[in-house]
Amino acid sequence: MKKTLALILALAMALSCLAACGNPGSAGSEAPAPGTSEAGQNNPSGEDNGKILFMANLNAGPQYDAYLAYLDMVCGNLGYTYEVILGDESNDPAGNLTAVQNAMTNDVVGLIACQDGGLSEILAEYPDLYVAGFASDMASVYDEGGTNASVKDNDHFLGTVADQYVNGADVGQMYFDLVVEKGYKKVATICFPPFAYPQLAVADEVFRTLVEEYNQTADEPIEVVGEAEVLMFEPLSDAYFMEAERQDLDCIVAPLAGCTFVYPALKSAIASGTISADTKLLTSGFENDEDLLADFGDDGVITAICIMTPESILVPMVMLDNAIQGKPFADYTASEAVDSALYIIDSREDMDRVLSSSLLGTGDAANTAASWDAIQDLFTRNNESATYQGLKDFLYSDALTVDGLA
Repeated sequence: MKKTLALILALAMALSCLAACGNPGSAGSEAPAPGTSEAGQNNPSGEDNGKILFMANLNAGPQYDAYLAYLDMVCGNLGYTYEVILGDESNDPAGNLTAVQNAMTNDVVGLIACQDGGLSEILAEYPDLYVAGFASDMASVYDEGGTNASVKDNDHFLGTVADQYVNGADVGQMYFDLVVEKGYKKVATICFPPFAYPQLAVADEVFRTLVEEYNQTADEPIEVVGEAEVLMFEPLSDAYFMEAERQDLDCIVAPLAGCTFVYPALKSAIASGTISADTKLLTSGFENDEDLLADFGDDGVITAICIMTPESILVPMVMLDNAIQGKPFADYTASEAVDSALYIIDSREDMDRVLSSSLLGTGDAANTAASWDAIQDLFTRNNESATYQGLKDFLYSDALTVDGLA
C-alpha cells in the first residue's frame, strides 16, 4: 500500500513494517549499509548477466531474510548478482533517485522497487534500466493524475506486485470471512489514517457493509463497535480499553502491523483484567518472537495473521529477466498492479507448518514452495512458450498458500 509521508516511511523502515503489516523488532538480518553487495550464492550457469538493485522497504526481520534467501536462489540460477539499497525513508523522489544514483554501476540492468517515489526521475535518468515494483500498489503510477502516472506507459516499467491486495475491498472481504468463520459477534476495527493508507479505509468500509448485509439474515448478528480507531503510527493506547463498550469484545480487526501496534496494549489489558480474557486479534504481519508465537491460535490472543507470501518476489524477477534477455511474454501488453500470493494463517496447525516448512518461517530457500525446478520454465529464456498468464496462475496457485505447505 502507498507510503507517502515522512512519518509513515520512517516508521516503516525503522520498524520493518508494511502497510498491510510488517514485522517490526523481529530478530533477523541486520540491515545492509547502502552500497553493500548481496550476491547470489550460486551460479550454475556460469553466466554474468549483470546486477539487480533491490530498493527495499524492509531492513530486517523474517520477511526481509526470506526475500534475500529467495533472491540468492533465483539470481544465482539466472547469472545475476543483486545489491540491496535503502530507499528514502520518506519516499521522497529526490532521496530515492539519490539511492539509485549512489548504487549505479555499469553492470546494473534492473531495479526492484518497493517504493514509488521518484520513479519518473529514475527512468528519465536511466532510460535503459528495467524497473519492476514489489510490495507496493504503486498508486502514484496507476492512480489517475498520480505523480508518476507517466511511468505506467514506459515500456521499461514492468508492473508491480502489491502487498497482499491491490484493492482494499478484498482486504475487507478477507477479514469479514475470518470473523464469520470464527463466530465472533462483537468486534472493533483499527486502521492507519486514510490520508496515508486509503485502501485501509476502503477495507474498513467494505467490512462494515458486509456485516450489515450479513445481519439482514443472520440468527446472531455481528456488532461492530463504534467507528474505526485510527492509529497515527503509534501503538494503541491502554486507554482504548477503558471505554465500557470495548471491554467485552470478541475480537479486534486490525489489517495493519497489529503484532506491534495493537497486541501489546491488548495483552496488557487482558492481564490487568480491564477487558475479557477471551478478546482476540485478527491482524497482519509476521514476527518470530517466541512469546508472541506461543500466543497464536484459538487458545491464544492472536487467532489469524494474513501476510504476503515472500515468493511473490518471483514476479518482478521473471519480468526483469525476460526484458533484460529481450524475450518478453507474448501475451504481456501493459504494466499492471497485481495481488501478491497470500498466507492466511488462522490456526495453530497453520502456524506450525509455516514455521517449520516455509521460506518465511525458516529463512531457508530449501524450504521454498517455488523451487528452481518448479519455476525455471516460467522464464522465457528457458521456455519459449512461457506466458504472463502462466506466471500469474503460478502466483495464485495452491503451492503458494498455507495449504500448499502440506
